[in-house]
Amino acid sequence: MQELHLRYSWIPGSESIRPNAENRQKKENYIKNMLTRYTSLQDFVLHKFFGLKPVVQGDFINSRLQVPSTEISSARIAHTKDTNRHEFRFVTNLFSYHIPTGTNHYVIWFLLNGNESIDPKTNSPLTNDEINSSIEEALRQKLGSTNDTFSFVWYLNPKQTIVSDVLYHVQVFWIP
Repeated sequence: MQELHLRYSWIPGSESIRPNAENRQKKENYIKNMLTRYTSLQDFVLHKFFGLKPVVQGDFINSRLQVPSTEISSARIAHTKDTNRHEFRFVTNLFSYHIPTGTNHYVIWFLLNGNESIDPKTNSPLTNDEINSSIEEALRQKLGSTNDTFSFVWYLNPKQTIVSDVLYHVQVFWIP
């Protein structure tokens, strides 16, 4: 990232690639709060971003929302019938890093089909081509189909908050 930052000032560099102390604290508090409502952060993302229906687990006092495996399976099957690509959601990073002015920090979440093989070199269940084309599609939707004047970079966060066989995500930085 630092090499790219030196060539393109809008890309975060080594001084800005991590969230600041205030955003780290906000993120910790947010996660703590979400875990009082959901059984896991995966359940939160599946419900909030993908719209999967959770059920209540536990008794009245200790109840939490959980997306059942049957709901996940149904979503996987429904999407793979329509396309051979993964369903994705492109969302603003709630806890953006300290990034250069004009740069947008998003996360692209993918709902995995369950039959991916992990690339031993990249440790990713998705190809770079699919990630790139999904980001391009998301940006065209966001900016309008006639606006293709944007640039982006993405990277896999080495300290992922959610590690899952259902979800995969990368950090995306982009400018219009």
